[in-house]
Amino acid sequence: MYASYLQAWKFLKLILAAQNLIYAFEASLKIITEGPVSLEQRFQTHRDQSAKFKAAALALGFKHVATDPSTAANGMTAVYVPDGIAPAALIGALGSRNIVIAGGLHKDIKTKYIRFGHLGHSAIATDHVDQLIAGLQAAHAEVAPSK
Repeated sequence: MYASYLQAWKFLKLILAAQNLIYAFEASLKIITEGPVSLEQRFQTHRDQSAKFKAAALALGFKHVATDPSTAANGMTAVYVPDGIAPAALIGALGSRNIVIAGGLHKDIKTKYIRFGHLGHSAIATDHVDQLIAGLQAAHAEVAPSK
């Protein structure tokens, strides 16, 4: 009898989602749908914060990976690193400022671009995007070749 229960448990263990993820999902949906910021305000704030970060990156000489910047994601920015700057050096310089970003994923260009996330709480309720911009400016100045 116990063997059948154990066999069933082994199967269920494979298909049951972790409860903490379900609770976290529920909590985040409540924040999004019942919180003080409406869904449309959230979308607009993400668009505004994304535009602010993208403008700052472009001003430093980064270029969009997106072929049409008007359709680029509002929660993440992927940019080509300016000539003369190694992506790993920039990621390290940002890391020393407690800013964690990611390298590229696309196999053909992964050594040429980096990705910045600016979404959710970081875009809505804090000054994280301003801190990200300041950190990027300082890290860029640190690793950019002298002119």
